[in-house]
Amino acid sequence: MPLSCTRPAGIRVLASVLAIAVNALAAMPSTMLPAVPSGFRYWNPALEPNGNTNASVPKTLSATGLYLGTPGKDAPLIPEAWHYEVNVPAWNDGAVKRHWVVLKPGRSIAFKQMDDYWGYPDSAVFVEELAVDTITGDSSSRMVLETRLLMNRKEALDEAGTLADHWYGFTYKWRKSQQEADLVDVTHGLDDSIRVWPKGAGAGKARFIKKWHFPTVYQCASCHRTTQPDTTHGRSLLGFFTAQLNRPAPDSAGMNQLDWLFEKGVLSGKRPASWDLSPRWEGIEDKAASLDVRARSYIAANCSGCHGRRGVMTAATMGVELNFDFHTMEAAMDFRNRAVSWPFGLDTLPPFFYPKNDPANPDHLDSLPIEPALVVPWYPEKSVLIFRERSRDTVPGDYDAVRNQMPPLGTFEVNAPAVALLNQWVREMGLQAATGLVHGARRPASGAIRLQGRLLTIAPEAGMGNSNVTGGNAGVSMVSLDGRRVELRRLSPGVYELPAGLPKGLYLIRAGTRSLIRSLL
Repeated sequence: MPLSCTRPAGIRVLASVLAIAVNALAAMPSTMLPAVPSGFRYWNPALEPNGNTNASVPKTLSATGLYLGTPGKDAPLIPEAWHYEVNVPAWNDGAVKRHWVVLKPGRSIAFKQMDDYWGYPDSAVFVEELAVDTITGDSSSRMVLETRLLMNRKEALDEAGTLADHWYGFTYKWRKSQQEADLVDVTHGLDDSIRVWPKGAGAGKARFIKKWHFPTVYQCASCHRTTQPDTTHGRSLLGFFTAQLNRPAPDSAGMNQLDWLFEKGVLSGKRPASWDLSPRWEGIEDKAASLDVRARSYIAANCSGCHGRRGVMTAATMGVELNFDFHTMEAAMDFRNRAVSWPFGLDTLPPFFYPKNDPANPDHLDSLPIEPALVVPWYPEKSVLIFRERSRDTVPGDYDAVRNQMPPLGTFEVNAPAVALLNQWVREMGLQAATGLVHGARRPASGAIRLQGRLLTIAPEAGMGNSNVTGGNAGVSMVSLDGRRVELRRLSPGVYELPAGLPKGLYLIRAGTRSLIRSLL
């Protein structure tokens, strides 16, 4: 006899009711199902002794609780994920970036106006999303490639129990469906590629295979310094401080982003009445800012995390400091600018010698060699900084070999606009050095050197200290702001004809031992 026939009537009725309930629940639309508990699901980020991830680390992005529902490139994040923007994003091969910070309830970040190391609470999480437009310039073709999570854990630094920040980085690779991302192996990372159409999609259009590397947890730690007890060395975060955040708020028109973060409780501490005098970096495309500030800002965002007073100790003590400090926009950048021990072959590139009348050759020697240095004013081709910025020789999967390129991680492609900016910046340094020569007692009289129409006129009474200036071509030269030499045709003593169609603008004119700037109108 079947056992069901022996059940009491009450049990049979209860079983029927439960079956009906289960079937009804299964038939409910997904929007009517009980909600999954919301909020970020914190875990222990510390690695196991064998270097593998702790079992509690979520294996998918949806499992972190970062999204309200299914992850997606336009899907909403949880309310406690605060969106922010930076003035100068680090270069990642043209990737489009978005940033958020997640804090536990009741916790905030201790703000310091003139410092780049703030007080970050335990379990603070910073989120960075990287996406690529597969059709260049078409945002509708955008694909999210990865989401990086950087989590802070307060850990004892010594036997006395001194607490220090320890940052753990985790990378999630997005699936082609753009509705989920998977945790990348923390010890090996992942190399991949994506097809990109730089000039539009369609038949016959050329495509480009963009290399991409998903970093390991150890590579994350190489840039985001760990276990720092104070501000002596290392900067844990590369983009969350005054100089980067001092900009309009993305989610509140007419409000400074730092004020907005204070209003939301993300920041705490004393804020100034105005942000006008606070540090602020400028993007390379922001033409309203000076060339000097834009170049230094780019270097600060991409180099000084290691090569700075708070950078990696070995990088800062090897004669390569690239500080653009936060106390004032006019702070000097300490290049420690001397000949480098590793010239990278730049010693074999022309020019080989400073011209006799070059501002960098104050003794006017005929054979003063141009030695490579970190930065050589007027000569970007001899500047190691620019050489390393335009070098790309990282091999996917091989990140331990010594390479020429800088930054050493996260990029396979040269940032051409940045290289052009740095070239112009180094040229302008030479111009500044040149104009410095004309402020002394022997400054040429007003009108002694004139640019008018297509004529360059150098008057004998200019006080150049060189009789050959008006008697021949020796010692007279003219160079454009971007370094192009102008071919001059001597018409008579002290009078030179400029080429036809010469663009208007500023030019450096060198005559004998003097150099100065003149504007061609």
